[in-house]
Amino acid sequence: MEGVARKTVIRPFASKEEMSQVAALEQAVWGMDPTPVHQLFTAVKNGGILLGAFDGGRAVGFQYSFAGFDGKGAYLCSHMLGILPEYRHSGLGADMKRVQADIARDLGYDLVRWTFDPLESRNAYLNIHKLGGVVGTYLENCYGEMNDALNAGLPTDRFEVDWRIREARVTEGKRPAPYDAERPFRTGVTPDAFPVLETEHAKLPDGPAFAVPVPADFQAIKKGDAALALDWRMKTRELFVRSFGNGYVLEDVRRKDERINEYILKKQDTVPF
Repeated sequence: MEGVARKTVIRPFASKEEMSQVAALEQAVWGMDPTPVHQLFTAVKNGGILLGAFDGGRAVGFQYSFAGFDGKGAYLCSHMLGILPEYRHSGLGADMKRVQADIARDLGYDLVRWTFDPLESRNAYLNIHKLGGVVGTYLENCYGEMNDALNAGLPTDRFEVDWRIREARVTEGKRPAPYDAERPFRTGVTPDAFPVLETEHAKLPDGPAFAVPVPADFQAIKKGDAALALDWRMKTRELFVRSFGNGYVLEDVRRKDERINEYILKKQDTVPF
Protein backbone atom coordinates (compact mmCIF):
# COMPACT_ATOMS: atom_id res chain seq x y z
CA MET A 1 0.00 0.00 0.00
CA GLU A 2 2.89 2.39 0.64
CA GLY A 3 3.85 1.99 -3.00
CA VAL A 4 0.36 3.10 -4.00
CA ALA A 5 0.72 6.26 -1.94
CA ARG A 6 4.19 7.00 -3.30
CA LYS A 7 3.19 6.80 -6.96
CA THR A 8 0.34 9.31 -6.60
CA VAL A 9 0.83 13.06 -6.94
CA ILE A 10 -1.25 15.39 -4.75
CA ARG A 11 -1.99 18.78 -6.27
CA PRO A 12 -4.90 21.14 -6.98
CA PHE A 13 -7.10 20.36 -9.96
CA ALA A 14 -5.72 22.43 -12.81
CA SER A 15 -8.88 23.19 -14.84
CA LYS A 16 -12.65 22.85 -15.00
CA GLU A 17 -12.15 19.96 -17.43
CA GLU A 18 -9.97 18.13 -14.91
CA MET A 19 -12.51 18.86 -12.14
CA SER A 20 -15.07 16.79 -14.06
CA GLN A 21 -13.32 13.67 -12.70
CA VAL A 22 -14.68 14.47 -9.23
CA ALA A 23 -18.17 13.27 -10.26
CA ALA A 24 -16.95 9.72 -10.91
CA LEU A 25 -15.12 9.69 -7.57
CA GLU A 26 -18.22 10.81 -5.67
CA GLN A 27 -20.22 8.04 -7.31
CA ALA A 28 -17.55 5.39 -6.64
CA VAL A 29 -17.00 6.36 -3.00
CA TRP A 30 -20.51 7.26 -1.80
CA GLY A 31 -22.91 6.42 -4.63
CA MET A 32 -24.13 10.01 -4.53
CA ASP A 33 -25.14 12.61 -7.08
CA PRO A 34 -22.17 14.70 -8.23
CA THR A 35 -21.35 18.21 -7.08
CA PRO A 36 -21.68 20.52 -10.11
CA VAL A 37 -18.34 21.51 -11.62
CA HIS A 38 -19.35 25.17 -11.68
CA GLN A 39 -19.84 25.04 -7.89
CA LEU A 40 -16.40 23.47 -7.35
CA PHE A 41 -14.81 26.05 -9.63
CA THR A 42 -16.56 28.97 -7.91
CA ALA A 43 -15.57 27.74 -4.43
CA VAL A 44 -11.91 27.48 -5.46
CA LYS A 45 -12.01 31.03 -6.85
CA ASN A 46 -13.35 32.31 -3.52
CA GLY A 47 -11.04 30.88 -0.87
CA GLY A 48 -11.71 27.17 -1.32
CA ILE A 49 -9.38 24.30 -2.16
CA LEU A 50 -9.95 21.33 -4.46
CA LEU A 51 -7.12 18.82 -4.25
CA GLY A 52 -6.68 15.71 -6.35
CA ALA A 53 -4.55 12.63 -5.85
CA PHE A 54 -3.43 11.64 -9.34
CA ASP A 55 -2.06 8.36 -10.62
CA GLY A 56 -0.78 9.52 -13.96
CA GLY A 57 -3.54 11.73 -15.36
CA ARG A 58 -6.29 9.88 -13.49
CA ALA A 59 -7.73 11.30 -10.25
CA VAL A 60 -7.97 8.48 -7.67
CA GLY A 61 -8.92 10.72 -4.74
CA PHE A 62 -10.06 14.25 -4.03
CA GLN A 63 -10.48 16.69 -1.16
CA TYR A 64 -12.98 19.56 -1.42
CA SER A 65 -13.16 22.54 0.95
CA PHE A 66 -14.61 26.03 0.83
CA ALA A 67 -14.51 29.24 2.83
CA GLY A 68 -16.59 29.33 6.02
CA PHE A 69 -17.60 31.98 8.56
CA ASP A 70 -19.18 31.47 11.99
CA GLY A 71 -19.96 35.08 12.89
CA LYS A 72 -16.61 35.48 14.64
CA GLY A 73 -14.01 34.68 12.03
CA ALA A 74 -13.20 32.94 8.79
CA TYR A 75 -12.10 29.31 8.56
CA LEU A 76 -11.77 26.64 5.89
CA CYS A 77 -14.72 24.22 5.79
CA SER A 78 -13.35 20.84 4.71
CA HIS A 79 -16.40 19.20 3.18
CA MET A 80 -15.41 15.96 1.42
CA LEU A 81 -12.43 13.62 1.17
CA GLY A 82 -12.90 10.55 -1.01
CA ILE A 83 -10.41 7.92 -2.19
CA LEU A 84 -11.00 4.94 -4.47
CA PRO A 85 -11.06 1.64 -2.51
CA GLU A 86 -7.87 0.26 -4.04
CA TYR A 87 -5.92 3.35 -2.88
CA ARG A 88 -7.15 3.39 0.72
CA HIS A 89 -5.19 2.29 3.80
CA SER A 90 -1.99 3.63 2.23
CA GLY A 91 -1.56 6.91 4.10
CA LEU A 92 -2.93 8.84 1.14
CA GLY A 93 -5.74 10.46 3.13
CA ALA A 94 -3.35 11.85 5.73
CA ASP A 95 -1.02 13.08 3.00
CA MET A 96 -3.89 14.91 1.30
CA LYS A 97 -4.91 16.58 4.57
CA ARG A 98 -1.35 17.77 5.19
CA VAL A 99 -1.16 19.28 1.71
CA GLN A 100 -4.52 20.91 2.39
CA ALA A 101 -3.12 22.44 5.59
CA ASP A 102 -0.05 23.80 3.76
CA ILE A 103 -2.21 25.49 1.14
CA ALA A 104 -4.67 26.76 3.77
CA ARG A 105 -1.86 28.41 5.74
CA ASP A 106 -0.62 30.06 2.54
CA LEU A 107 -4.15 31.41 1.97
CA GLY A 108 -4.17 32.90 5.48
CA TYR A 109 -6.33 30.41 7.36
CA ASP A 110 -5.65 29.44 10.98
CA LEU A 111 -8.49 26.96 11.40
CA VAL A 112 -9.93 24.12 9.32
CA ARG A 113 -13.24 22.51 10.30
CA TRP A 114 -15.03 19.40 9.14
CA THR A 115 -17.44 16.76 10.39
CA PHE A 116 -17.38 12.98 10.56
CA ASP A 117 -19.52 10.19 11.96
CA PRO A 118 -18.66 9.77 15.68
CA LEU A 119 -18.75 5.97 15.36
CA GLU A 120 -16.36 5.77 12.41
CA SER A 121 -13.34 5.29 14.64
CA ARG A 122 -10.95 4.69 11.74
CA ASN A 123 -11.70 8.22 10.60
CA ALA A 124 -11.32 9.42 14.17
CA TYR A 125 -7.88 7.84 14.40
CA LEU A 126 -6.80 9.81 11.34
CA ASN A 127 -8.51 13.07 12.28
CA ILE A 128 -7.58 13.15 15.97
CA HIS A 129 -4.59 10.91 16.63
CA LYS A 130 -2.61 11.37 13.41
CA LEU A 131 -3.58 14.88 12.29
CA GLY A 132 -4.06 16.53 15.69
CA GLY A 133 -7.68 17.67 15.43
CA VAL A 134 -9.82 18.20 18.55
CA VAL A 135 -13.58 17.66 18.98
CA GLY A 136 -15.82 19.46 21.42
CA THR A 137 -19.06 19.72 19.43
CA TYR A 138 -21.67 17.03 18.73
CA LEU A 139 -24.23 17.66 15.97
CA GLU A 140 -27.35 15.50 16.24
CA ASN A 141 -28.76 14.28 12.89
CA CYS A 142 -26.64 16.92 11.17
CA TYR A 143 -27.68 16.21 7.57
CA GLY A 144 -31.08 14.63 8.17
CA GLU A 145 -31.89 11.38 6.38
CA MET A 146 -29.27 10.29 3.84
CA ASN A 147 -29.62 7.23 1.64
CA ASP A 148 -26.07 6.76 0.38
CA ALA A 149 -24.14 3.56 1.08
CA LEU A 150 -22.42 4.83 4.24
CA ASN A 151 -25.27 6.69 5.95
CA ALA A 152 -28.57 4.98 5.13
CA GLY A 153 -30.69 3.85 8.05
CA LEU A 154 -29.26 5.92 10.91
CA PRO A 155 -29.45 9.50 12.20
CA THR A 156 -26.57 11.42 10.63
CA ASP A 157 -24.91 12.48 13.89
CA ARG A 158 -21.54 14.16 13.45
CA PHE A 159 -18.51 15.31 15.38
CA GLU A 160 -17.21 18.75 14.40
CA VAL A 161 -13.40 18.83 14.24
CA ASP A 162 -11.35 21.93 14.97
CA TRP A 163 -7.97 21.63 13.25
CA ARG A 164 -5.77 24.55 14.36
CA ILE A 165 -3.23 24.34 11.61
CA ARG A 166 -0.65 26.82 12.96
CA GLU A 167 -0.27 25.24 16.38
CA ALA A 168 2.40 22.75 17.44
CA ARG A 169 -0.14 19.97 17.94
CA VAL A 170 -0.59 20.02 14.15
CA THR A 171 2.65 21.42 12.73
CA GLU A 172 4.97 19.36 14.96
CA GLY A 173 2.68 16.50 15.97
CA LYS A 174 2.96 17.46 19.65
CA ARG A 175 0.53 15.87 22.09
CA PRO A 176 -0.09 16.50 25.80
CA ALA A 177 1.53 14.07 28.20
CA PRO A 178 -0.68 10.96 28.51
CA TYR A 179 -3.12 10.70 31.38
CA ASP A 180 -4.38 7.59 33.15
CA ALA A 181 -7.88 7.57 31.71
CA GLU A 182 -10.76 6.12 33.71
CA ARG A 183 -12.68 3.32 31.97
CA PRO A 184 -16.23 3.40 33.34
CA PHE A 185 -17.90 1.66 30.37
CA ARG A 186 -17.80 -2.03 29.58
CA THR A 187 -18.48 -3.86 26.36
CA GLY A 188 -19.93 -7.27 25.62
CA VAL A 189 -20.13 -9.40 22.48
CA THR A 190 -23.17 -10.63 20.54
CA PRO A 191 -23.44 -14.21 19.20
CA ASP A 192 -22.35 -12.75 15.86
CA ALA A 193 -19.17 -11.38 17.50
CA PHE A 194 -20.25 -7.74 17.32
CA PRO A 195 -19.33 -5.51 20.30
CA VAL A 196 -22.09 -4.14 22.56
CA LEU A 197 -21.78 -1.03 24.72
CA GLU A 198 -22.94 -1.53 28.33
CA THR A 199 -23.85 1.76 30.06
CA GLU A 200 -26.70 0.77 32.39
CA HIS A 201 -24.79 1.05 35.67
CA ALA A 202 -22.02 3.39 34.54
CA LYS A 203 -21.71 7.05 35.51
CA LEU A 204 -19.89 9.78 33.64
CA PRO A 205 -16.62 10.52 35.43
CA ASP A 206 -15.57 14.01 36.50
CA GLY A 207 -11.82 13.38 36.61
CA PRO A 208 -9.18 14.68 34.18
CA ALA A 209 -9.67 11.98 31.52
CA PHE A 210 -11.79 8.97 30.65
CA ALA A 211 -12.23 6.53 27.76
CA VAL A 212 -15.32 5.77 25.71
CA PRO A 213 -15.29 2.49 23.74
CA VAL A 214 -16.41 2.63 20.11
CA PRO A 215 -16.58 -0.07 17.42
CA ALA A 216 -13.46 -0.72 15.40
CA ASP A 217 -15.67 -1.48 12.37
CA PHE A 218 -19.01 0.30 12.61
CA GLN A 219 -19.89 -0.41 8.99
CA ALA A 220 -19.78 -4.16 9.68
CA ILE A 221 -22.27 -3.67 12.52
CA LYS A 222 -24.55 -1.60 10.28
CA LYS A 223 -24.56 -4.32 7.65
CA GLY A 224 -24.97 -7.20 10.09
CA ASP A 225 -27.21 -5.85 12.88
CA ALA A 226 -29.11 -2.62 12.22
CA ALA A 227 -30.70 -2.56 15.69
CA LEU A 228 -27.31 -2.83 17.36
CA ALA A 229 -25.96 -0.02 15.16
CA LEU A 230 -28.80 2.23 16.33
CA ASP A 231 -28.13 1.20 19.94
CA TRP A 232 -24.50 2.33 19.57
CA ARG A 233 -25.67 5.61 18.01
CA MET A 234 -28.11 6.55 20.73
CA LYS A 235 -25.99 5.45 23.71
CA THR A 236 -22.86 7.22 22.52
CA ARG A 237 -24.85 10.32 21.50
CA GLU A 238 -25.94 10.76 25.10
CA LEU A 239 -22.42 10.20 26.42
CA PHE A 240 -20.74 12.66 24.08
CA VAL A 241 -23.37 15.41 24.35
CA ARG A 242 -23.23 15.30 28.14
CA SER A 243 -19.44 15.07 28.24
CA PHE A 244 -18.87 18.02 25.90
CA GLY A 245 -21.40 20.00 27.94
CA ASN A 246 -19.36 19.21 31.05
CA GLY A 247 -16.20 20.70 29.55
CA TYR A 248 -14.52 17.63 28.04
CA VAL A 249 -13.04 17.38 24.55
CA LEU A 250 -12.08 14.38 22.45
CA GLU A 251 -8.31 14.65 22.34
CA ASP A 252 -6.99 11.21 21.33
CA VAL A 253 -7.94 7.83 19.87
CA ARG A 254 -6.34 4.55 20.88
CA ARG A 255 -6.63 1.09 19.41
CA LYS A 256 -7.67 -1.39 22.09
CA ASP A 257 -8.32 -4.69 20.27
CA GLU A 258 -9.82 -6.07 17.06
CA ARG A 259 -13.38 -5.07 18.03
CA ILE A 260 -12.95 -1.87 20.04
CA ASN A 261 -11.13 1.44 19.78
CA GLU A 262 -11.14 3.99 22.60
CA TYR A 263 -11.83 7.72 22.48
CA ILE A 264 -9.95 9.61 25.18
CA LEU A 265 -11.88 12.58 26.54
CA LYS A 266 -10.07 15.15 28.67
CA LYS A 267 -11.10 18.19 30.64
CA GLN A 268 -10.68 21.14 28.32
CA ASP A 269 -8.50 23.11 30.71
CA THR A 270 -5.94 20.26 30.61
CA VAL A 271 -5.57 20.35 26.80
CA PRO A 272 -3.17 22.91 25.33
CA PHE A 273 -4.48 24.50 22.17
